Amino acid sequence: MHAHDTLNTHWHMGGSEWTLAAAFWAVAIPVVVILYFSWQRTPRRTIPADKPEPVVTGGWWWSVPELRLAILGLPLQLLWEIAQFPLYTVWHQNDWSYILYGLAHCTLGDLLILVVSYELVALLNRNRHWIDGRILFNALLFTLAGIGYTIYSEMINVRVKGTWGYTESMPLLPFIGIGATPFLQWLLIPPTLLWLMRLTGSGRALPGK
Repeated sequence: MHAHDTLNTHWHMGGSEWTLAAAFWAVAIPVVVILYFSWQRTPRRTIPADKPEPVVTGGWWWSVPELRLAILGLPLQLLWEIAQFPLYTVWHQNDWSYILYGLAHCTLGDLLILVVSYELVALLNRNRHWIDGRILFNALLFTLAGIGYTIYSEMINVRVKGTWGYTESMPLLPFIGIGATPFLQWLLIPPTLLWLMRLTGSGRALPGK
């Protein structure tokens, strides 16, 4: 915990913060509800192993991998942020309005990291639809990109700038001293998202199919 933690002091939200928080929650809640009920109503099909085929889900926009990544990533990242937020000091030293803003801000940042990491792998492959091909090595790169940025961000913002701080309940990783929950977030969520993307399909036929 840092004495100069700038987010640990009570402050009044301005118009831009209220706008961001309101816009985020107005979009996030319907998306989570729609995804939940859509998943519950999706019929489960058994596809013969010798005749694999992509599962077509949604309209043309579902074939845009970055958009699909963000939509599927929103509930996962939001739920993780809600679960780990009490381990940060801002949860205990600011009112509910700032907590809602903080969750919106952090989740949007998570989605940006996901998309940027995806695009980095796409650049290396010269293919935005790398998710539809051989995925093991690319999935590793995608996950490592998120982990690498998280380690850098946590070390800078907690240990150098003091932008945010941990409570005593936050488990710390040995040697580097960053929180274990943000590290696990980027170790577990990226491969889970890739699995969900392939499970839901893109609506595109794979080469040679």
